[in-house]
Amino acid sequence: MIDIIFYLNVVILVVLCYYFKWKNRHFQKLAARMPGPLSYPIIGIGYQFLGSSEKIMSKIIDYTRDYNLEPYRLWIGPYFAVVIVKPEDVQIVLNSSKALQKDRIYDFFKNILGEGLFTAPVDKWRVHRRMITPAFNFKLLKQFFPVFNEKTEILIRNVKKELNETRAFDLWDYIAPASLDTICHTTMGYNLDTQSNNNECEFAEALEITSELDSIRAFKPWLYPEIMFSMYLKLTGQKKVFETVKQFPLQVIKEKKDEFEQRKKAIAKIDSIDNGDENQSKLFLDILFQLNNDGGNFSDADIRDEVVTMMTGGSETSAITICFCLLMLAIHQDIQDKVYDEIYNIFGGNDQIITIEDITKLVYLEKVIKETLRLYPVGPLLLRKIEEDLKIFSSDYVLPKGTTCVIGPIGTHHSPDLYPNPWSFNPENFSPENIAKRHKYSFIPFSGGPRGCIGSKYAMWSMKVTVSTFLRHYSVHTDIKLTDIKLKLVLLVRSVHGYPVTIRPRDRRPTYNRN
Repeated sequence: MIDIIFYLNVVILVVLCYYFKWKNRHFQKLAARMPGPLSYPIIGIGYQFLGSSEKIMSKIIDYTRDYNLEPYRLWIGPYFAVVIVKPEDVQIVLNSSKALQKDRIYDFFKNILGEGLFTAPVDKWRVHRRMITPAFNFKLLKQFFPVFNEKTEILIRNVKKELNETRAFDLWDYIAPASLDTICHTTMGYNLDTQSNNNECEFAEALEITSELDSIRAFKPWLYPEIMFSMYLKLTGQKKVFETVKQFPLQVIKEKKDEFEQRKKAIAKIDSIDNGDENQSKLFLDILFQLNNDGGNFSDADIRDEVVTMMTGGSETSAITICFCLLMLAIHQDIQDKVYDEIYNIFGGNDQIITIEDITKLVYLEKVIKETLRLYPVGPLLLRKIEEDLKIFSSDYVLPKGTTCVIGPIGTHHSPDLYPNPWSFNPENFSPENIAKRHKYSFIPFSGGPRGCIGSKYAMWSMKVTVSTFLRHYSVHTDIKLTDIKLKLVLLVRSVHGYPVTIRPRDRRPTYNRN
């Protein structure tokens, strides 16, 4: 009986392997022609992504070095994937109507984001993107500057207690609350005030935990089935955090919707809708309410999804980049001096608030932020599902329908063919001369094409305000070296050991006038 059971299992396994090969024969044909790491039946290369988030990130970086700009294939469990790194190929995929659909793994993020622009299926995304994009205009973004300045001023006051301390502190502890407060205020008009409130913010804590949980799920295939993930949440006592992420924005939206309706009635009474709109500062939430009034058919759940998408996309990503940026300047004191000199030439030694006109003058700082985004792209991998056969540029490869296409900013940004010494920090990579030498899609921190990040300008402007204000008040220093920085992947790229710096009071003179 034992022998029969053993042989029966062997037969079942063999049958499954042959069925797998037959079902994926069009993928197998392409895979046989492409380079790629060794994979095994059923599990593919999944065994290489077991372990810590640091180990996973290290393996991804190894692949970028092994294959450089060459397309290569992966079997991720039973799913066939092709990694695209070369800018010409990236441009084709990101702009193709055949590759607008996000991969199935993005469904995991719907626990937090619902079906906002980041995770929505193509049909829903098309409608919402077309309606929301015009709202992100110069006039709206200009209205956010008082919030940028206000939240950054609180940050400056809070971090003051670290002055002249010899022990390093982690920038994240100050930058993350400031970024969340900023995005919460600009999207919902709600003063979350995590910077001033000494008590733990339940919503902020829930956001961080849910991000970690979804990251764990992405790299543990046994948690892919919804029932397994639900059981995991119950066993770990974490199910409540997803409810917190959902319920808090809905509560705020309800309150703000009532306020919006009251303002609309007040404006109607004085019959000056146009003048009222002109003088009334609008927030992202107001724009969604107005779109709904104009026939946009946004449910409260739709509005919540878009708001939470903006909040998570605009807080963590900006906070990580600002932390990396200040850490880079702490390591490279000569570059920090150049940034400060530019700031001093614009503002002098005073504390005037930053305006939208000032932002355009911070040219070298923008190079520094872009170089930070190149070196540490917060979203290292983008996944698209190929819905019709698609030919890529760099070869005669045709990606079959059903292929998971992995766009790799981490690989593109670190190709020695595009950026000399790609793991060094050099803002001159973004001088006009060097930009002109490279393909447009050599730099894709905000993705690209129709599904590119809608908030890229918001992110760049808010980061400029934070970094420049920080450097007007403090100089940053650190004992660590660039080579000491280790990366991990928790949905987004982060530093394993945080962002340790010390700060000193800023000598309010340009560096070229100091003895």
